[in-house]
Amino acid sequence: MVELFDAAHCGRIMIVDDDPVVAGMLGASLAAEGHEIVETNSGEDALASLSGLDGGQLPDMVILDIEMGAGIDGYETCRRLRAADATHDLPVIFLSGHDELDDRLQAYDAGGNDFMAKPFVPDELFRKTALAIRHKRLHAAAIDEKRSTFGAAMTALTTLGETGVALKFSRSALGCRTQRALAALAIESMGAFGIDCHVQLRAATETLTLTSRGPASPLEESVIEKSRKMGRIFGFRNRLIVNYDSVSLLLLNMPIADDDLCGRIRDHAAMIAESAELAVDNINLRTEAIVRSGELRKLADASRKAVEELRGSYREQQVAARLELESMVTAIEGLYVHLGLTDNQEFTISDTVHGAVGRVLKLFDRGSEFDHHFAGIVDGLAKAGAYTFNQEDEAPPAVEIW
Repeated sequence: MVELFDAAHCGRIMIVDDDPVVAGMLGASLAAEGHEIVETNSGEDALASLSGLDGGQLPDMVILDIEMGAGIDGYETCRRLRAADATHDLPVIFLSGHDELDDRLQAYDAGGNDFMAKPFVPDELFRKTALAIRHKRLHAAAIDEKRSTFGAAMTALTTLGETGVALKFSRSALGCRTQRALAALAIESMGAFGIDCHVQLRAATETLTLTSRGPASPLEESVIEKSRKMGRIFGFRNRLIVNYDSVSLLLLNMPIADDDLCGRIRDHAAMIAESAELAVDNINLRTEAIVRSGELRKLADASRKAVEELRGSYREQQVAARLELESMVTAIEGLYVHLGLTDNQEFTISDTVHGAVGRVLKLFDRGSEFDHHFAGIVDGLAKAGAYTFNQEDEAPPAVEIW
């Protein structure tokens, strides 16, 4: 795991807040973590200072207060940042004394990347700024490739009919082995309707939130988390959320001017979400099978080693017992000279001792059958320990053109 607070993720941060106390506390906290701080007290001043800068001079991110006493507020400031080519992708974390769903939705509409409530918590501040800076740097390297891949998939999918897209998804979803492949397939399928869709999948081992641009930002994740409580299907403005136990689809640009089209898209989204729910169950079962396979493999290996040790001990005991019997016979026969026995008595004792020893050795010979069984058990456990069941990473399923 990458450490979030190392020097590689320190950067230049602009703080836009008309409250000098809050701005000062933010600046001092972040400067202590190694960040370079630039402070402005209004949206207009921030836009003016950024307008003449090129990519190398821009800050790595902006912390933007929503409610400022004079001039434009934080929402409008962010909208203007997004409208300018130079600052279009500049990460923005909103800061507000209010933390309701509508506040977060307005922050999202304005183009924000994340949201913090006042009074801020230092650990949350450090984590969110480090994530924003890291995301900006990774995003710059990956955006061209993502756009190219997603654009090709979208071009192929748009040739399918609406019903065909949903049916295609239903057939393909159960073939997805990973959450990422399933989420990418859902995003591509909704893209065929011209809908920008965010997908959250909640499987047994992790929760994944994916957008058409890649992993969701913290603000996007928080919008889905709050929307999950709104019911199975819930619409607000031009958005629609479809919720199942393990799946949420957030549709961002519903064509609300066309009631008929909205209705069809809602039905298709519900079908896709239901199919994705079944696919998540399948992924959970596969993941559990992989875990169980690993556990059984370890158990089989441990059992094989234990049986091999038991088999070796059994053989050693047989050899030791034979040697002890031979020593006993030799010792008894060596006593004859001192006991003053007659030849007949010596013969009788020897015959008795050798007979008993012979019967014991016959029992040992029968014990070879146990060794044969041991060999079969060891062979079976070795085969069980060699069995593997891997969860393979995969690309999204290829789209077929009908």
